[in-house]
Amino acid sequence: MPDDKGRTFMTEVDKRLETETAQRINQVFNEQRLQPDTYQNNQHKQFAQDIQCICDLAREQHMTTEQQIQSTLNQASTNIMDSRRLESIFNAAQQLQQAARMGFSNLQVNAKQYRQTLEQMEKQCHEQQVATDMQVVQAMQQAISAMAQAQSALLQSQAIGKIFDSITRCGDVLAQIEQANTALPQ
Repeated sequence: MPDDKGRTFMTEVDKRLETETAQRINQVFNEQRLQPDTYQNNQHKQFAQDIQCICDLAREQHMTTEQQIQSTLNQASTNIMDSRRLESIFNAAQQLQQAARMGFSNLQVNAKQYRQTLEQMEKQCHEQQVATDMQVVQAMQQAISAMAQAQSALLQSQAIGKIFDSITRCGDVLAQIEQANTALPQ
């Protein structure tokens, strides 16, 4: 089925992107953690700590955003499948409508073909009903988690604020470092 192939492809792409992104973020994070913490003065230490804070918060927010993208892609894939099923039902109904316009004798002669069309429509309708029922369950679960998502968004806003504050502090510390008259080895 083309719908299943499309969904499978999207799922594979989503998983691969998610895995590659998470691996790269963890690699960078681990590389940063392995570097020795040797500071030449308090300004250097403060700058390094603020940058580490920015890295940690940005990594966390990036991963949260990736999860939101994954959820959106999954919903889009579901919507595409729904659309295709409904379009197929609609097209079959139009064909049967045209057959009805051709008269009673046409329906009588081609009854077997039209019955097969109706059976296919019934199958697709059943599949759509099951999919819709699952969407109702998912929507209820999403409604329950909506409060958690709202809280997450608030926390994300606070985290972005912290990143901004850390960037500002880094700029201030860097300005102090530039103005320092001490000759430190590089």
